[in-house]
Amino acid sequence: MTIAAWLMSLVGPMIIQGLIALGVGVLTVTGIDLAVNTALGWVSTNVGGIPNDLLSILALSGLFQAMSYIGGAITARVTLAGASAAKRWFIK
Repeated sequence: MTIAAWLMSLVGPMIIQGLIALGVGVLTVTGIDLAVNTALGWVSTNVGGIPNDLLSILALSGLFQAMSYIGGAITARVTLAGASAAKRWFIK
C-alpha cells in the first residue's frame, strides 16, 4: 500500500461526509429562506386591507422592519443549527 492510497483511505470518508453535510445544509438554508420570504410576502400583500392611517402608524412604529428582523433571526438560527449538525460529522 502506497502512501497516497493510505492517505486516500483516511481522507476519502471525511470528504464524502463533508459533501453530504454541505448539501444538507444548503438545502436546509435554501428551504427555510424560501419559507420565511414567502411568509413575509403573504403578510406584505395582506397589509393592503388595513386603513391608511393605521398603516402609517404601523410603519412609523417600525413593525415592518421588526418582521424582517424576525425573519432574519429565524433564518440565522436554522443556519447555525445546520452548521452545528455539520460539525458533528467531523468531530466524533
